[in-house]
Amino acid sequence: MNEEDLKQFLDENAESIKAQVKERMIAGLLAEHRWTISSQIGEIVNEFIKTEISPAVKEHLQSEKSEILEAAIKSASGIGDMLAKALVEQAAKNIQGGSYNFRNTLKAIFE
Repeated sequence: MNEEDLKQFLDENAESIKAQVKERMIAGLLAEHRWTISSQIGEIVNEFIKTEISPAVKEHLQSEKSEILEAAIKSASGIGDMLAKALVEQAAKNIQGGSYNFRNTLKAIFE
């Protein structure tokens, strides 16, 4: 390949060569600065969440405060009811006539 052939080849493939050079440069820059880019993007996302998302969520929760509080109170009441029911069921099992615990309890009380 002489000089003229090389010039012709470069002229014919100039766009392809430019595209490859550009692609490799971008890939190199990304590889070189990957951690810095990730860190800065993370900071931007955190700032956005702090300044934009969190206040909007807080505002929404404030607007639903009474419903949330009512649901929490109902849940707490339901948990109390379930616990009381479980205790009554366990006590009923413990005092059945033939139960070892029942006999020992009565014996301890009346002796």
